[in-house]
Amino acid sequence: MENAGTASVTVNLSKAESQNVQLTVQISGDAVLNGDYSVDSATSLTIPAGSMSASIKFTIFNDNVVEPDKSIHVQFTAPTNATLTNANATITIKDDDVSQAANGLQTDLTWDAGTPVNLDLFLVDNVIITNNQISDFNIVRASANLTGWETVLINNNDSDEVYYLAVFYNTGSRAVNYTLTSNGPGGITNATTNDTFAAADVGSANFYGPITKNGSSYSRAVQAGNNIFDISKMKAYHYLGKVMK
Repeated sequence: MENAGTASVTVNLSKAESQNVQLTVQISGDAVLNGDYSVDSATSLTIPAGSMSASIKFTIFNDNVVEPDKSIHVQFTAPTNATLTNANATITIKDDDVSQAANGLQTDLTWDAGTPVNLDLFLVDNVIITNNQISDFNIVRASANLTGWETVLINNNDSDEVYYLAVFYNTGSRAVNYTLTSNGPGGITNATTNDTFAAADVGSANFYGPITKNGSSYSRAVQAGNNIFDISKMKAYHYLGKVMK
């Protein structure tokens, strides 16, 4: 389960060796490194001389994002002078989250594997746009976890007004591919958009909207007859500055 905290894989030799045995570790699967889990050694593992086994430890991130179960596949390769009794293993991360879509519009933020980065997700209102640039806004609520996920909810009981979603590139030093996925009332199911921050974008944000809330109805604030909620068609404004004001 996602809330297990940790998981480990133990690899065994057919017999103990008189010298350290250096194994190559290859990790694959649809679970995202530094997004769904972290690992104490992603490329190699040493079985000490005289020992017949060693373990690799995974830390599982217990996020609030509703998603399919995911898997981590681990393959060990030994040098020619050693034989393994188990060269492959699979860890299944079973999702334990309950969708909040019945209570409002839930939007989840996830991003790609790689060197750890920190993205934050904000729900904002009172957005002022001057010359096609975000000049001011108010933070309604924030999701600012340190691991690879964020989620915010526009509750059906929140004020009826216009909202925006803001993705902030807090810390990191690489390009980041990320995904926003929204679920909510009125048939809003896995409404998704994909976007990218360049490495130089750290310290800036992308705003998506406007989203008009009317009771338990959520739509794009666009011309009449074209107000179906579709996050992929929302205008993205790039904001050069910190969102947490």
